[in-house]
Amino acid sequence: MNKIREEFIVKFKNLIENCEFIYTAWEGGSAATGYLDEYSDLDLAIICDDDKIETAFELIENYLQKNYGVKRKFRMPEPNWHGHSQCFYQLEKPSEFLYADILIEKLSAGNRFMEKDRHGNAIVWFDKKALFDPTPTSQEAVDEKCERLYKMTADSIWVLVIEAKKQILRGNLVDAAVTYNQLLNRMAPLFNLQFRKSKVDFGLRYAERDFPQETVDWLIDKLYVKDLADMQKKFKQVEDKIYELIEELKDKWFE
Repeated sequence: MNKIREEFIVKFKNLIENCEFIYTAWEGGSAATGYLDEYSDLDLAIICDDDKIETAFELIENYLQKNYGVKRKFRMPEPNWHGHSQCFYQLEKPSEFLYADILIEKLSAGNRFMEKDRHGNAIVWFDKKALFDPTPTSQEAVDEKCERLYKMTADSIWVLVIEAKKQILRGNLVDAAVTYNQLLNRMAPLFNLQFRKSKVDFGLRYAERDFPQETVDWLIDKLYVKDLADMQKKFKQVEDKIYELIEELKDKWFE
């Protein structure tokens, strides 16, 4: 951990640990997955009393504004997809990359983003009520999600295949590029089912960490195209790979 980040975290931790309605705080993201570097932001999750969410945000925002300056902020609209409250703060200092991603969870909430098979080994700042539980996702839950995403991908991806092919054949480079990249992202569960089942819903994020180098190289080659002719050639390779993986995975897990 670099000195700037360390000093920032020590002061921030003191602020929230001394707050009587905040019970648990842990750092996720690159700090939890072992990829912390000088470009990492602060991914912090907090558990507090159900009726103190706004009070906690006010405490944190006032502190950040007073000590570091808040250049921009984005509070995610609620109800949020994950059921919690979340706000991002871009700070004037100490570093342009050290923005604060603050997730605040009610004491009564579930879906806490603690499972170590999905979120890494969190850095627990404090845990006053022994609420932090990094138990991995159950195999039953993993398998259920894998089957659901496999079926959704296998049943629907043909539509995007046809749409991408249409735009390439029409010579509409912008539409072709957009649809082609959507297709690569849509096939992500097929790779995740092979290499990281517990993260089947992660898309292509962190592929360079989790996939074999051969697969990473294949993806890099397909993601970078120089012109429409190159896209047309690579599209055929992508299309073939999609249906190959659909059949391969069906035979392996979904007979």
